[in-house]
Amino acid sequence: MNNKGFTLAELLAVFVLLLIIFMIVYPSVNKVIDNSKNVTYEKQIDSILSAAYDWSLKNPSKLPDDDSKIYVTLALLKSESLLDSNLINPKTREPFSNDLVISISNVGSSYKNKPTNSKKYGDYLYKVEDTESTSEKPSIILTGLPQDSKGNYVTEIDLNSVFEDQKYTATSSNGVDLTSRVIITIIKDDNSVDIVDTSIAGIYYIYYTVVDDFGNSNVVVRSVIVTDNSLPIINVPESSTVSLGDTNFDLMEGVTCTDNSGKCDISIKEDDSFNINISNKYVVEYSAKDPSGNTSTKKRVINVE
Repeated sequence: MNNKGFTLAELLAVFVLLLIIFMIVYPSVNKVIDNSKNVTYEKQIDSILSAAYDWSLKNPSKLPDDDSKIYVTLALLKSESLLDSNLINPKTREPFSNDLVISISNVGSSYKNKPTNSKKYGDYLYKVEDTESTSEKPSIILTGLPQDSKGNYVTEIDLNSVFEDQKYTATSSNGVDLTSRVIITIIKDDNSVDIVDTSIAGIYYIYYTVVDDFGNSNVVVRSVIVTDNSLPIINVPESSTVSLGDTNFDLMEGVTCTDNSGKCDISIKEDDSFNINISNKYVVEYSAKDPSGNTSTKKRVINVE
């Protein structure tokens, strides 16, 4: 049997051949990979621009006038559930920054130019701006409210109380007043709403977003917690005597409740023992519950004779 292996020269020849093949194939493979990344990147940018368009459909009053421009951030679009919160940039393999800025310009119907990373809907041009900062991000201050450790503002108000819009100022890092550029969005239960409705208990998140001329953005959040700590008021008839076997007797007749929310449910607790056909002294307990879960009870004595 011949067990002769490869010689050194033969191994070198094979290695050189593989290297030549690699050098021929690599540019083509690398180009395919780059093209794939670019295609995916363009799709992601298109998703961002479409989300900005959806935002404008929900906020038509905030669209700019002729020859003017407004800015929204990726964080704002995510806050309104218009965009996947984990959108990945295929070029960096990292999530797109929440500070990514999308400008919305009123360019008119005759506008034909299409800049990079942009899309035109009607008279408006939506464009993902260059994210390379040339200065520090602008500041937003809500006057008269203290901030928590994360720089957010929290306000707690009672149900049906008057909600007052907060005054605010916005300034660029070089001192330019940006207050007029602030965009305000109110979110409750992951949905955009027009107002803070104090007739319903819950938490509202108010987003104040501003972008300077360099594309630097900042977002400040105010949490407005509408609380309901008031117990519903339950009214039941006084203790009474009813005739044995009176089929017309109704335990709920004359029982009412009122609440600051305008709604409350009444139920009878442990009324299984009550029997109109058995002579006895019964204690019936009524319970009233409002939408916030506040509960009050009241007892009533009924003699069946």
